[in-house]
Amino acid sequence: MLINHVLESSQTEFRNFNVCPHCEWNGEEALLCRLSEGLPMISRSDGRNFHLLLADRPLPYSAERNEGRTQKTSACFWYLYGADRSATKSLVVLFECATGGKANIYRQIEFIADVLAEELARHQSLAVFYNMQGERILELAY
Repeated sequence: MLINHVLESSQTEFRNFNVCPHCEWNGEEALLCRLSEGLPMISRSDGRNFHLLLADRPLPYSAERNEGRTQKTSACFWYLYGADRSATKSLVVLFECATGGKANIYRQIEFIADVLAEELARHQSLAVFYNMQGERILELAY
């Protein structure tokens, strides 16, 4: 089911920060933390209403199956729209792995973060599960 179709990445005001301008604006602890700290910080915010960040390293999908190497990769993001930190939500995006190593994978994740930030700015919430195909993002039934 094609729910969201986004062809261009967003022009989010703040990108790839460790100290969140959205949290600072709302008088909250602004230092962001993630499950895996040894990876590039990929984060987005408009500075007032929301933040979105890559929560963990990208993982092969489906990681629990013993079927060998897969072409799909999963990326987990955390986001918050509004000021209530207890309302932080998670989502997962599946995408085809780019060839050319980790740098290309992180470029793909940067694009995904831009698309998700644009959707979050427009709709104030996101789905739980997406599949990225080219420059299209499809919401998957959960």
